[in-house]
Amino acid sequence: MTHASTVPIERDGWRLHLADTGLTSGLCEAAVARALEAARGALGPPKRRSRHASTWHLRVGSGIELGIFVKLLDPPRGLGAIKGVLRGGRANHVAHITQALNNSGFAAPPLLAYGREAATGREIMVTPQADADGPLLVLKALRAYPVDRKRSLLRALGAEIARLHRCGFVHGDLTPFNILFVRAEPPRFVLIDHERTRRSGLIAPRRQMLRNLVQLGRFDLPRVSTTDRMRVVAGYMAMLDRGARHTLTRRLNVMFARRIRRDGIARTGRYGKWGWRDEGAPVNDGRG
Repeated sequence: MTHASTVPIERDGWRLHLADTGLTSGLCEAAVARALEAARGALGPPKRRSRHASTWHLRVGSGIELGIFVKLLDPPRGLGAIKGVLRGGRANHVAHITQALNNSGFAAPPLLAYGREAATGREIMVTPQADADGPLLVLKALRAYPVDRKRSLLRALGAEIARLHRCGFVHGDLTPFNILFVRAEPPRFVLIDHERTRRSGLIAPRRQMLRNLVQLGRFDLPRVSTTDRMRVVAGYMAMLDRGARHTLTRRLNVMFARRIRRDGIARTGRYGKWGWRDEGAPVNDGRG
């Protein structure tokens, strides 16, 4: 596997790596400058705040503009700090895993710049805005799509995740926030947010594969029914041989049930409480 070359730079107490992405040096410098402004708190509150990170969506450049996401990771604590030392930092891990995904034929935005603040241990990542129609979260935008194309997109997503697992990757947080879609024929997908994405051996560990499927099966989206969600699983299962499909089906239902009990969620429909039946054919109940 090859890695994109980077240039080490130091700015305002940050030790950064600037990737050779083919963008002009002016755009890259502007992106770094804006990212460090965000880190200093000069750009106001972030667009999104999670337990461990803040994210800004910014635009840089004049004439030719570039959309970027700046993610500021809080200093790691406890076990996370130990893992960070062993892995060379979370931002460094993301730089390497996205390059590995790209080398394997998956769409994942590469980092423009990343690094660590020496005084605090905070880490920063600057990513270009992906060329996509939006996150899976906005599937309601498919209102004008013919029913067969919506079903095709959902099944294609399942097939893409099966291919991801066959290449040994497991996404760390496979939610609708982190899957972007491109309305094309066939549909395409861009995977983002890779701090916890891992690659192990030739094929991903089965329990982690199942965890990704549970994450995919539990999202709640406008105009997307329980049966629609199961189309993702149908697309995934169609990529497996019958023996693997049978084994995975049993274990998947156990994990669905366990997760539902833990979350206190009750779902009903053709598949009961999120149950999946291996019928050897894609789901087709006549609904959109």
